[in-house]
Amino acid sequence: MKKTGLLLLILISIVISSCEKDDICVGEEIPLLVIEFFDNDVTEETAKAVKKLRVLGEGKVDAVNPKTDRTDLKSIKLPLRSNENSTAFNLISNSADDDNNVETGNTDTLTFNYDKKEVFVSRACGYVIHYENLSHILQTDTDNWIKKIEIKETLVENQAITHVKIFH
Repeated sequence: MKKTGLLLLILISIVISSCEKDDICVGEEIPLLVIEFFDNDVTEETAKAVKKLRVLGEGKVDAVNPKTDRTDLKSIKLPLRSNENSTAFNLISNSADDDNNVETGNTDTLTFNYDKKEVFVSRACGYVIHYENLSHILQTDTDNWIKKIEIKETLVENQAITHVKIFH
């Protein structure tokens, strides 16, 4: 009986000591670039929705976010490329297709440049990418609907804050 009790105690000790804390990654992800839109025609900052906004990755035909495609938006969150040091978007105001599926809205091309930094989060989450030194280039044309761009935060690590303000 003593041997059985001792054996059972050793077995339970081995099972308990071999357990590890569960590593669950919660809430850690690659941050999105947060853009807010403002009225360019007033002196104080006033949020202004872009009518029928469509956002396409440069060279792509599908919207970045199909759920909000061609809706009136005062802000948008966009993914940046983690395998490049720049990401270009076609932002289309008053987006619509004609009978031949040709885009009829006003398209402005905006490129964001940045440096990537891998940040260790935990064993469960591993590394995430943060984007530093955010800058932009707006391709000018004869009819830009984007009038001014302000980078408010050059470090993209938190998608709860605004990184870019676009005035139109």
